[in-house]
Amino acid sequence: MLFFNIYFLKFLDFVIRKLHFHVMDSKIIHAACMGAVVTVIATGVVIIEQERNRIYIPREPRINAIAQQEFYIDSILNQGDRHCVERIRMKPDVLYRLCDALTSRDILRSTQNVSIRKQVIVFLQIVGQNQRFHSISGIYYRSVETIHRYFRIVLKAVLKLYKHLIKDPDDTVPAEIMNNQRFYPYFKV
Repeated sequence: MLFFNIYFLKFLDFVIRKLHFHVMDSKIIHAACMGAVVTVIATGVVIIEQERNRIYIPREPRINAIAQQEFYIDSILNQGDRHCVERIRMKPDVLYRLCDALTSRDILRSTQNVSIRKQVIVFLQIVGQNQRFHSISGIYYRSVETIHRYFRIVLKAVLKLYKHLIKDPDDTVPAEIMNNQRFYPYFKV
């Protein structure tokens, strides 16, 4: 502000010299300069007061995404078995056992931002509800690329579980089928 006032005074001095105000005496010129300086200072004070009274928008997110994600997951898991089956096609205890199986066999790991439980729930929602990556990304406040990446990670992990959960059938035919004339012709070896 002081920088502006000095140049303003120099400008007034220049104007007075160029226009040859010989008629005005020094008291009038001094009073005119002082009036201009007071005007500039008053304008500066008004601008400073307006900035001081301005309402600033805080630089924090309007939505706490982590809390919203946890609330959404808890709403799926804690509103009863029926609601959970409708949302992810699995009861909560089965979900926890699946997460434990993936963790204990070191097939799937938590990351800094996404837990195993959240990864598996996202996977189950996409597979079980036929939801698109874009709609899931809006629910979990993640990019479509992030949702796609975690979907692929969980898909590969679930495919690795087949070695532990699925056994090849043996060549023996159960006695109830072998002794029944109705079924045995279809199972002859």
